[in-house]
Amino acid sequence: MTSAIKKWFLSPHAAERMQERNISVAELEKVLTSPDEVIKQGPKWIYVKMIKHRKDNLLAAVVLEKKEGLWLVITLMVNFQKK
Repeated sequence: MTSAIKKWFLSPHAAERMQERNISVAELEKVLTSPDEVIKQGPKWIYVKMIKHRKDNLLAAVVLEKKEGLWLVITLMVNFQKK
């Protein structure tokens, strides 16, 4: 399992999804810094977290490491279900 993400940036797509799904920066930081689960999918990772007071849990962020320690948030999901 990969460690908590400290340095990250949003793709334009992720920024749109964040706004559409009413995900705050604080909530995204919780997903990235203290995930409940991390799932590897090829070169990508899915960080998953249950956030209190949200009715559309689980929140998930799909990320890709761009440089050592710097991650790109590709997209954000709500009501995430593992396959």
